[in-house]
Amino acid sequence: MTVLVTSLASGSSGNALLLRSGHKAILIDCGLSMRAIEKQLSWLGLQVTDLCALLLTHEHHDHAMSAGRLARRYQLPLVCNQETAAALGDDLKDAPVEFLSVNQAAQIGPFVVRSFPIPHDAAAPVGYRIAVEDVTIGLAIDLGSWTEEVVANLRPADLLIVEANHDRELLPMAPYPWPIRQRIGGPLGHLDNVQTGELLYQVAADGRQREVWLAHLSEQANTKQRALRGVERVLKLAGVTKLRLTALPRLSGHVRRGAVVWSSDNLLQQCELFG
Repeated sequence: MTVLVTSLASGSSGNALLLRSGHKAILIDCGLSMRAIEKQLSWLGLQVTDLCALLLTHEHHDHAMSAGRLARRYQLPLVCNQETAAALGDDLKDAPVEFLSVNQAAQIGPFVVRSFPIPHDAAAPVGYRIAVEDVTIGLAIDLGSWTEEVVANLRPADLLIVEANHDRELLPMAPYPWPIRQRIGGPLGHLDNVQTGELLYQVAADGRQREVWLAHLSEQANTKQRALRGVERVLKLAGVTKLRLTALPRLSGHVRRGAVVWSSDNLLQQCELFG
């Protein structure tokens, strides 16, 4: 059965990722307003009630903004670990929360979801490895460094979604206070383009062909061109040739003209939703 992955939003202004298989779907992160998510799903021919569950990677606002409201209003299972739920506190009051501990797996509709820890300054941030029959998606965004455990969990993926947050040359000039720049560039902050290339090199050491989405690009300290060029340079030096890269737009699902979609039928295209 075909698996479709759609990026609704990717960046510090909000993150949301839709996975579909047949008539079943899950939403990973709810970093937009409830109204925005409702609209975007409608543009894709879906309603919130078509979702099996909402999943959270961590509690930061750009990932969890409307999670509690959506779960309460539509009585959708909200899947996260206990630490993330505790960090969100009253935002999840009366929401139907289901706990998935770090390094544990659960069956959610047709999706087998496994979480794994990632280095980031949140309560218990996780990436996800999601399998549907013989298709696997690996997600690791909002991480300031990577570990062998991250690599091992991403390696089975056919589609990799990893952050390439900032460019090393642009970050020092970005209009952020010095402590924020330190935090972004630190081991619990965000990956730069070179680090992302190094992570992908480790994941791709087996030589298998994969699609890669570069996610969570900084509006102030990166561009699509710099992200692609920086990652590609590292991969070229390492002799990695079987990764197909796409830099995600920050708010791809906000515009009626389309959203970036990956299909397990090996079609990666800019899908025109209207006209």
